[in-house]
Amino acid sequence: MKVCQIATVGENIEWILRGLLLFKANKLVLVSTTDPEFINKIKDIRERLLDPKFETSPIDIEEKLIKSEDLLEFINVFKEIILENFKNGYQIEINATAGLRVWQLLGYFIKIQLKDFIDKYFIINKRSGEPIILPPSVLSKTEQLILDVIGNEEKNIEKIKEIYEKIKGKDVSKGLMSKYLTKLKEKDLVEESIKNKFKFFKSSELGKIYQNPLNFFDMLY
Repeated sequence: MKVCQIATVGENIEWILRGLLLFKANKLVLVSTTDPEFINKIKDIRERLLDPKFETSPIDIEEKLIKSEDLLEFINVFKEIILENFKNGYQIEINATAGLRVWQLLGYFIKIQLKDFIDKYFIINKRSGEPIILPPSVLSKTEQLILDVIGNEEKNIEKIKEIYEKIKGKDVSKGLMSKYLTKLKEKDLVEESIKNKFKFFKSSELGKIYQNPLNFFDMLY
């Protein structure tokens, strides 16, 4: 299937180029402000993609310019780009690594609204250089609560079980808690380590997004 990657333009064009190396695309739509500095960034991207040394297939490039203060225009244009390209047979991917933070946030909520039209919504973690994809997985209320209980600190199963029981007001077996933690680990939301023969659990980068969607954007900085 043909792939259309939509990317917001920021100060560093490398994140857009890396997105194309990580996820191959046939078409790139660049969304930028009307600021001359960012229009020049688009020219730089076009030049880099024309360079035979750039390791990707030929890509069709389009650009959409929006006044940075006009948030309603951004929402309408972004939705229009998604729906038009989906209608034309493209699989839609969104690289939200660069660009204005408010655009990144709006793009995230547009992704939720148009989830059936968007295949992939991702950022590139600027510390590791690896992509983080906002997945379609849905957690049960119990899974979400256990993930929230784990929070930002590493905990062993006994501590997790203790906090969970206080919140719910009822006991839960260690075996059942272990099953829930295994499910969260299989979804890459929890990481496990062993210290002094005891298992400890902490939220993964992806798990932190499920705890608070705004953590998705904190990874950009």
